[in-house]
Amino acid sequence: MSPPALAGRRALIFGIHNTVDWWRHLGLNMGWDASTVVTDLRGEGDISVVDDFYAELKRTKRRPDPTFRLLSAAEKHDVVARCRTLRWIEPELAHAMIEAMAIALDRVLDRVAPRVVISFPIDRYVKHLLKLLAARRCVQYLELTASVVPSMSMLMRDGRLIFPAGDVAAAEVGRQIATLSSPSFAPSYVPGKSTYTRVKFLRTFSYLRTRAVALKLISWWQRDPLNLHYLDAQPMLGHKGRWKDIRIIGLCDTHWRAKVEAVPRDRRALFGLQLFPEASIDYWIANLALIDHENLVVRAAKAFSDAGFVVMVKDHPLQFGCRQTELIDRLRALPGAVIVPYEVSGNELLALAGVNFTCTGTMGLQAALQGVKSVVTDSYYSNDEDFIVFRSPREVDTLPQRVMQTDLTTQPLEQRQRRMIGQLLIGSFDGDFFSFKGFTRAAPTPGADNLARALGQRLDMLAAQGSI
Repeated sequence: MSPPALAGRRALIFGIHNTVDWWRHLGLNMGWDASTVVTDLRGEGDISVVDDFYAELKRTKRRPDPTFRLLSAAEKHDVVARCRTLRWIEPELAHAMIEAMAIALDRVLDRVAPRVVISFPIDRYVKHLLKLLAARRCVQYLELTASVVPSMSMLMRDGRLIFPAGDVAAAEVGRQIATLSSPSFAPSYVPGKSTYTRVKFLRTFSYLRTRAVALKLISWWQRDPLNLHYLDAQPMLGHKGRWKDIRIIGLCDTHWRAKVEAVPRDRRALFGLQLFPEASIDYWIANLALIDHENLVVRAAKAFSDAGFVVMVKDHPLQFGCRQTELIDRLRALPGAVIVPYEVSGNELLALAGVNFTCTGTMGLQAALQGVKSVVTDSYYSNDEDFIVFRSPREVDTLPQRVMQTDLTTQPLEQRQRRMIGQLLIGSFDGDFFSFKGFTRAAPTPGADNLARALGQRLDMLAAQGSI
């Protein structure tokens, strides 16, 4: 099947909670022939799949279809494995939900016949299904998100940057090197400084539990109990924090700096823990074995500990009140592991580290830009020249050896910075991704107008060169 003709520039946009009007505004103002916003929220968007989903779910549970052809068994397995919510519900229900939603979304694709599908990065099974079903029609699912470059956005495909043809001015690359490689730089989506106390834990945890109850009641009111927006908040999911995890405060080491500085810098490994579960891990990493994230992190930390490294463990600030302490206990038990207090910034730790380990986190890019050896999986910023990339669990045990064998002095740091930032700039475009915050249809923000135009121009550019 060939993709729809360029002359019929129709975009199908998937909108999520509190962004539907913003997406509709982008679609109407990006200069394309037509745009349709589809949602899995009752009564929202140009098309809502909620009623179709439940009708098909009822039919599927009453009379399972052994000849279901929209997805293969392997694809259904992959969908469950990558979705942070489906992983924790009964397999029979999860597969029934997948089939029902696939049928509902397939009808939308038939009805709209888009040239491209656009939404936020995939973080749930509904978007994953939409991507798979669109691909059967040779239609691409593009992920719009914030660029690490300030005030810019980017389009990705499966967590990889989409590059239009062209170059970036050397002066702009140099200006961004000064910004992004600064030890004080922090991406726009990183929270500011805070204090982390038992009171803050209780306040955060209580808010999350109260929100879960409220969303459960809303799901009943909306007659939509299986919507992931509501399910994802529920404490029955096995990864959610618990009251007893307040003990995290006592697990951090107040004397961490002395322990770190007792070891040469080239034997200091920083493990900045990512959000868990994290969409960039679940959906950007091709190898399913690598998304067993907590076991992977412990295995990697043990490898570095056994090789004589001090392992600085820094939890993500947004995990405070959400992280189960078993992972911290397992890391803390390793010889040479130091649990750094939440108040300590990632930049402060990078200045002490000789190597940084992450899967897809932005700290991997920041480390490489500052001349620190950076161990990562494949991500939108990585390459095999400037990063130590691992793609299989089998490679984890030998990472310390690879680190020790890597010589960063063979190329000047500025040359490597220009390569990394040049690629980021080619894949980024001007536009305020966060213009959805506080957006209202009655008073659209200038940021949303500018982003709509820039998005349309980027889509036109990619279409003209045959990239979409």
